[in-house]
Amino acid sequence: MYRCIVIDDEALARERIAQYISRSPLCEVVAEASSYQSAKQLILEQQPDICFLDIQIIGGNGVELAKELQNYVTCHWVFTTAHSEYALTAFELEATDYLLKPFEDSRLAQVIAKIHKKQHSNMPINQTRRQLPVKSVGSVKFINTQDIIWVKGSANYVELYCEAKMHLHRETLSALEQTLDPKQFIRVHRSAIVNIDCIHSLNSELGRFSLLQLDNGHEVKIGQSYKAQLFSALGVDVE
Repeated sequence: MYRCIVIDDEALARERIAQYISRSPLCEVVAEASSYQSAKQLILEQQPDICFLDIQIIGGNGVELAKELQNYVTCHWVFTTAHSEYALTAFELEATDYLLKPFEDSRLAQVIAKIHKKQHSNMPINQTRRQLPVKSVGSVKFINTQDIIWVKGSANYVELYCEAKMHLHRETLSALEQTLDPKQFIRVHRSAIVNIDCIHSLNSELGRFSLLQLDNGHEVKIGQSYKAQLFSALGVDVE
């Protein structure tokens, strides 16, 4: 799941991109901004995977913002603007794409597909991690990924729930998801990944199956956009 920030000084433009992203099973909008300073703060705080960025924003220039932050954040810059003259400058920044307004939803779909293909083509075949180095005061503890029951995302950290203890690990949920074994771990919510082997039962809430009961007794909510993939992985047809 790619975490996205949408930056545009026009509310309708932000809304349009955000609405499209909300329909994509690959993306989620974690923040929106209209001005240079608020966008800068949100990008540094959220560390997004994709930043949809207008060139002309309140209090500054989107290209200058990307230049300022390119050494502090690793993300795909997708510029959205009505001005074609900025295209060369954008690509000099190694922008992933440049959407000239007005653009169709099909162009947004192409951008997301392009990013997804690039991410997977750059991933080594054996990149799935068996251990995670978790830092604490004065030491680094190595957690076997097979011992993780579920993972909860919290900004730039994740909470790793094992049988006896919760470990706090500095990494975004999306980044961690890319390196966990997809045969064992599955995203069930925008803020949760679970170990399939640790699912005890599938429970209903208000008449719909929307809760997972895990082996450690925790309940994890299932996001609507993740149900189909989860139910398929579990081999059940309940809705």
